[in-house]
Formats: sequence, C-alpha cells, structure tokens
Amino acid sequence: MAFKKNLKKALGSVKKRLTPIFLCSIIVLSCWAVLFHHYTSRQNKNDFIAHMENALLDWRFLNRGIVKPKNKIGILAIDEKAIEQFGRWPFSRKYYGQALRNLKDMGVSWVGFDAVFSEAEKPTIDDVKSYLDPIMQHKGTQEELYGKIKKSMDGMAQFEQVAPGDKDLAEGIKYFQNAIMGYFYFRNPREVEESGRKAIAFEGLDNIQSSQIETMIFPEGRDLSSYDFLNVYGIVPNTPFLRKSGTHNAFFSNEADPDAIIRWVTLVKSVNGHLMPSLSLELAALSSNRTILVEFGSYGIESIDLVNNNDDSDSLKIPIDPLGMGRALINHRGPSETFPHFSLADAYNNTFTDKQKEWLKGSSLLVGMTAIGINDQRPNPFDATLDGVEIHATAADNILSKDLMSRPKSIYSTELLIIFLIGLIFSPILVFSRAAYSGLIGFGFILSYYFFDKHYWFDKGIWAYMAMPYIEIFLLFMGITLYKYITEEREKKKVRGAFSYYLSPEVIEEVLEEPENLQLGGTRKNLTVFFSDVRGFTTISESLNPEQLCAFMNDYFTPMTQIILKSKGVLDKYIGDAIMAFWGAPFPTTDHADRAVDAAIDMLTALEKLQFDFKKKGLPNVDMGMGLNTGPMSVGNMGSVERFCYTVMGDAVNLGSRIESLTKEYGLRLIVSEFTVAAFVRKHLYRDLDDIRVKGKNVPIKVYHVFKPDALPEKVMLDLIHTFEEARKFYRAQEWNLAKGKFDECLRIHPSDGPSKLYIERIEEFSSKPKIENWDGVYTFTHK
Repeated sequence: MAFKKNLKKALGSVKKRLTPIFLCSIIVLSCWAVLFHHYTSRQNKNDFIAHMENALLDWRFLNRGIVKPKNKIGILAIDEKAIEQFGRWPFSRKYYGQALRNLKDMGVSWVGFDAVFSEAEKPTIDDVKSYLDPIMQHKGTQEELYGKIKKSMDGMAQFEQVAPGDKDLAEGIKYFQNAIMGYFYFRNPREVEESGRKAIAFEGLDNIQSSQIETMIFPEGRDLSSYDFLNVYGIVPNTPFLRKSGTHNAFFSNEADPDAIIRWVTLVKSVNGHLMPSLSLELAALSSNRTILVEFGSYGIESIDLVNNNDDSDSLKIPIDPLGMGRALINHRGPSETFPHFSLADAYNNTFTDKQKEWLKGSSLLVGMTAIGINDQRPNPFDATLDGVEIHATAADNILSKDLMSRPKSIYSTELLIIFLIGLIFSPILVFSRAAYSGLIGFGFILSYYFFDKHYWFDKGIWAYMAMPYIEIFLLFMGITLYKYITEEREKKKVRGAFSYYLSPEVIEEVLEEPENLQLGGTRKNLTVFFSDVRGFTTISESLNPEQLCAFMNDYFTPMTQIILKSKGVLDKYIGDAIMAFWGAPFPTTDHADRAVDAAIDMLTALEKLQFDFKKKGLPNVDMGMGLNTGPMSVGNMGSVERFCYTVMGDAVNLGSRIESLTKEYGLRLIVSEFTVAAFVRKHLYRDLDDIRVKGKNVPIKVYHVFKPDALPEKVMLDLIHTFEEARKFYRAQEWNLAKGKFDECLRIHPSDGPSKLYIERIEEFSSKPKIENWDGVYTFTHK
C-alpha cells in the first residue's frame, strides 16, 4: 500500500510539472534550431552566434598566450629603417634585387612576396643622372663626347621598355630562383568596379598558371567548373616583365570575418579555370618539397594534402573547413613580431649580425610592409595593428607544424547533441529544485564545460562552440525561474494522454498534419517494396545464446534501418531476421525505385563493415539477400480498430518477397524486377539476369542483378555484362556448348559469379534432353 501511495504521489508531482518541462523543451529545441540554422550557410554568417563564438575563440587564444613559431619562417620587413635609407616610398626596386642576391648567398631557402608589382617602375632622377654624368664630366675629344652622348641616349631609350629598378629586381629573382611572386584577386564584380581595373580581368594568367595545382581528384562526372563558389572575378598580377623572371606565383588575398579579424586562411581559388594556391600554402609546399593534392567531394573540397615528392606515403594532411570552401582555421601565434623580423635595409647592405645570419640559413622569408603609414594592418586576437604579412607566416607555420585549428565534421553533431544533453540533464534540475540550487549547478556546468573544452578540444586544435550552450543554460534558468514566479507553482492544467505508433518520421509527420488519416483503410499507389533476409540465420541462432543473438541482430538491424530512414523509406516491419520496407509513400516521389536501390547498395557497404566488426569480435559471419519490386500496391493503415499499422499489401508486394528468395539460387545479394528497372530515373549498373516464373505465377518476368559500383573494377563489370548477355543469347537458342563456353568465360572474368555457375548447372541438365520446340527461355521455379 505504501509503495502504491508513493508511486501515485510521484506521478502526481510529475504531472504538475509538465508545463515547465514543455517550456524547457521549447527552449532546447529553439537553441538547437538556431544553431542548426547557423550551420546551413557556406559563408561566414554575420549573425549573433558568429559574433559570440568568434569573440570566445579570440578570448581563448588570449587566455592561452603566445606560442613561438615552430619553423624557420621570418618576415623580410619594409620597415622604417628601409624607408629611412632608401628614401621616398615606393623606393626603387633595385634594392629588392640586391637584397635577393645577398639572401641567396647567405643560404635563405625561399622568399615569398606579400606584395605585387602591378605597374612598371618609373625611372628615378638618380637613374637619369647615371646616364648623363659621363656627358657632364667629359674632358676628352669632341668625337669621344659624341660617342658618350649616343651611348647615353640609347640607355635613356630603354627606360620606355624597362626601368633599371625593374631590371635589377628581375635579375635578383632569377638569381635567387626560389622566389614566390604574389598577386591578389577580386572576390566579386563590385570589387573589380571599385578598383577601377575593369579591363584587367585575368591578364597575366599565362605566366601565373605555371603555378597551378595539378594534382586534383574529382567525383565521377565533375571537374573544377562544378564548384563555382571557388571562382574569382579577376586578378592583379605583377608586370609582364617581372612575371617572366620567376616560376612560382601565389595569391595573398584573404577574407576577414565581419569584425575585420582574419580567422580563416583561404588556401585555394579557381582563377579562370585554374586551381591556384595561396601564398602560405605554396610556401609550405615548396619549402618542404611537397606536392599539393586537392580532393573534391560532391559539395566542395574534401581534403587538401601535401604529399612528399620523395615518398608518396608521407602525406601532410591539412584540416580544412567541412563546408568544402577550401579554408583553414588559423592557430594564431601571438601579436606583431612573434615571427622574427629582418629589415630589407640589412638584406640590401648585408649588415645582419652573425646570429641573424646563422638563423637565416635554410629559412623561408615573407616580404611585407611593416613601416607605419604603409603597412597592411590585419588584426588578429592578440593585436589590432598586426602586419598582414604575419597572417601568411602564421598559416604557413601552422601547415608545416600540423597544428592548424579545425572544426571537424563530427563537432557539428557533437555540439547539437550537447544542446540536447544540457536540456536533458539541466531541465529536470530546474523544474524539480529551488532556483538557488539550480543556479549553483548551472554555474558549475559553465566552469566544467570551459575546462573540458580547454583540455580535450581547444588545446588539441579543435574549435568547439561555447556560446550556445551558455545561452541555453541562461535561457533555461531565467525561463523556469520566471515561470515559477508568475504562476507560484500553481496546478497546471491536465493534459490529454498521448499515444504512439511505431512508424517512420515521415508517417508521424503526416499524422500530425492530417490526424484524420489515422484510421483504417488504404489507397492504391505505385511504390517500390524491399525485402531482405539474413543468410544462414538458423546456423547463427544455434551458435549464440538468446542474449548474444539479440545483441547480434540489433547490431545488424540498426545500420540497415538507419539507411532506410535516411533514404526517405518507410520501415514496414521486422519479420524475424528479415526486413520489409517501401518507398514512395506516404509522400509521393518520382524516384522511389532509385532511392530503394541506392539504399540497398548502401546496405551492402554497411554489411561489409559489419562483417569486419563481427569477425574482430569472434561472432558468426553475417550475409544477406535483397529483393526489390515496383508496382501498384495498397498502402495505408491495416489491422483492427484497436491496433493497426502503416503497411503495404498486394500482388506486387508478394512478388518482391519471391524475388528476395531467389538471391540464394543465383548466389547474389541484390536482385530487382524488370518493373523496378523500368522505374529508374537515375543511371545504375545492372545486367539482365534471367526470364523466370516464380511459384504461383503464370506470367514470366525479367529479373536483373544490380551491381554495387565498387564491387569490381568498372571494366571488369562491363566485360562481365557483355559476355553474360552473349551467353544468354546462346542459352535461349539452346546452343548449349556455345552457351557453356561463354559462361565459362564469365567465370574467368569473375570466378565467383553465381549466375554463371547456375546456368552451367542448368545446361548440364538440359543438354542431356531433346531441344524444346518454341522454347521461350523462361525458367520456372517450383519453390518459394
């Protein structure tokens, strides 16, 4: 009696708190929906989540502190010292040329320019003076004077072609050899217009494309033009004369976040149909003797790797954004001059200290402007006046050190799961406890989450969102506390009892939208039905105890069911070890046959993983057969007025079940009917398997074997299909020897081909009997 009384009291307490639980659910779902919406854009979104998460990321960098660069990457600075020595800005390019020669001689490996020389240099007064001085100081004969004048005039004429400064820089680039020339691009037509460079477009691409990324992998039927979000609208390159002097080019453009801070570095862009690297990526690749490998997926760039030119197995994987934009998340090192700076003036004068010269051997330098008034300021979390060249240095150092920050694909689902877990754990505490106690727990969670993130995510280079979980806790605390205050814990209204039906999410959605459909009856629709069966289930069940068998089947059913639901199919029922499902209802689709076949192929992939996992655990091997049929069938709620289920019935359903049972006969895993093949909208690889009559049917049908795309090399599959069809032609003509020869050839192409073996067995049986007059080639099965 006491137990019943306490149970009733507990149930009553829960009922009183249904409204605040519902309020918590709304808050949790809203937070989840807002976060999910934030994920849906390829570009950085200028929303409140982005602002808060970016601010928290910056705060974590500041809290972590400065990290020293891990590679010999430095800045060749156009600083105040250089301006003071070389005079007016921009100063003559001859100083760069001599600086490059000196750097080469002291052992610097690579130099990259975070600058572009887009216009030819104009001769300076000193240049003109150098040609006129011999004339002004002449003390010889008149004939000698005329010779000097002619020589000077010839030199002056060259100014119209190439100024001495450009010539010196070009010679310096050629002498150095390992110089990477920079250029920038326009992200949109508006930038081209605002720049006043409407005619520049892709001028100079002829020289620049020598640095394009050659090693790319694309999905079947795709190329670079399929990913238009990588396109740029024009470039501003170096002058034609300077472009001819070097062989390495890279862009130094980057896109800042809405708050002007650069957190992501753009690694690749498509420049007029050529995939080009960024300055930081090119420097990292060349300085480490690696080749850039870019792999594309269906949505964008899937991976960027740097492959060792001397060892293909040595690959440096770059973590990029999971949205396919080809960007990497910068792991900021610190404020200005975190990377060692070397003055261009010292490089020109060769006045480095012995310690500096020792450091410079084997180093990589990035040329950039750091002098006040000309420097390119690109703020990072540590410094609002950071010189932009240090962004490129940081990204290159990150790539070579393998410590770029990242947001892996898994973190998105983890963050969404955390939103639900916070609601699941924190909501009951708020609802059933006092505000002071729940507030203390909430504060404890905030601290715990921070330290968890620091040690398990941020310190390991993973950027996980923190703002939304904190906002969720705040909203839950304020919402429930305010509710309790307003209602003063009043009795809540009774709610009607809920009932549940074990249906797919699509059916539940339909019922919620149209409750009147929740009644007995069905409608006639053209659908695709699916049956699968575990091979040798009796043997498996005999080798396992009931608990092991239950766990075994759960592990098998889970991925198969997920695939069905993910493909918008309806899981009809489990029949022992069998699965029944269908596509095309409750919501009509024109590609239900394709969805069903794609799901079946995905199940074959999942089966391979299960077989591997079961083998590691010492469990029995699992295999399966699948059959599909398309046709008119009755779909709806079938059963009694007390209990019914959403299912399909009809002759087409029965035929689907018969086809599944044939997989054992042919030694195949996936067979479909001719009606399913006729309903295909997309392309699939299949072969005409047989003309048959199933038990209980008089009308013959064709059945087809659908290939798993990666089951065999494509050429092997095509040869097998062609040879198999020739064999069947001889078989239907009762030319048994010729048919057997062709089926033997099929087995040489694919030794484990079950259908070929079955046909050879039939031929052995038929060849001992007289030929059948007017034989239609149909084989009648006498068993299910």
